[in-house]
Amino acid sequence: MAVTVGQRIEARCTRCKDLMGHVVVSMLNGEIAKVECCACGSVHKYYPPAKKKEETAAKPVRVRAGEERSQAVKESTQRSARISELKEKAPAAAKVSVSKSERANLKALEEMQAKWKDRMVSYSGNAKPYAMDLLVHKDDFVEHSVFGLGVVVEVYPPNKADILFSLGIKSLRCQCE
Repeated sequence: MAVTVGQRIEARCTRCKDLMGHVVVSMLNGEIAKVECCACGSVHKYYPPAKKKEETAAKPVRVRAGEERSQAVKESTQRSARISELKEKAPAAAKVSVSKSERANLKALEEMQAKWKDRMVSYSGNAKPYAMDLLVHKDDFVEHSVFGLGVVVEVYPPNKADILFSLGIKSLRCQCE
């Protein structure tokens, strides 16, 4: 289908910095020369919608100071796999991009769950039911009615303790020595 002057098309707007609806203002040798943005009204050179970049097989990997390259590559591939899993879980109609903060939150949650699983290896089945007047010590196992099974990681006398649950660390009131 040939594009004509006055026809509405999608183009990148230089003022809005986004893909917007535009009206073709002029043509030169059968090519679109100038367009007018329907949102901001600016008239500018035609910039076609950006094409999606194809993913390359080898992406550059950032190696931090004091870190082995092999470890950095391993973490990068694991991170890429987690992100692709998240994108696959999202419905196809609503492709959701994962923001930096969401990725950071996901990573922090996974690290917290890994710590919790490591501590649960030594669990022998004798957890104390949580109560605000419960006397706890470091490394005691506690069963909470909402948060589930947890382990005391830090005590703050006289009446606070940090308890690691599968959802993260919760600071709860209790008796400490």
